[in-house]
Amino acid sequence: MGMCSMDTAPRRHAADIARLSAETVNWDVFLRAHLDVMNDRFHRLVDASYAWKHRSTYLRELEELQINVPDLMFGICLRVDNPSKNHYFGSLDRVGRALSETQQPELVEVRFMEMIADEALDDFNRLLLYFAYTHYCYHQEGNEEDFKARTDVAMELLPAYLRIRQD
Repeated sequence: MGMCSMDTAPRRHAADIARLSAETVNWDVFLRAHLDVMNDRFHRLVDASYAWKHRSTYLRELEELQINVPDLMFGICLRVDNPSKNHYFGSLDRVGRALSETQQPELVEVRFMEMIADEALDDFNRLLLYFAYTHYCYHQEGNEEDFKARTDVAMELLPAYLRIRQD
């Protein structure tokens, strides 16, 4: 547990676990610890937003290991009724931010659009993906108009009854 926003001990501890599990070829433990660091899944007594931007996601390390990052990231965004007991649920804001650092931005953006538009996917998950996409766009280069234009395109892919932004 961290004491405040700037307490890096929990993240360092999880990173140490990830390194040790990689050295001992325990990939299940490695991936969970790495995702905990990426998702900033640590309890803190106080957690101010000014410290969030200084916490790296380490997505590139997963890509360097040739892990299918888009499938992994989209999979931890989705919610299901009966997940396996070890299923990892990602934080939408952190997943969006992490995906903004991908070496495969075209693939990620196409996948976001396809999944948000997919009528076979339930409404709840389509909205979750839309919110992850807004975080992805927020962390891209550009200004407020670019952000609005990109998120408006995604909003139009949702059914009218799910469109939440009103101009």
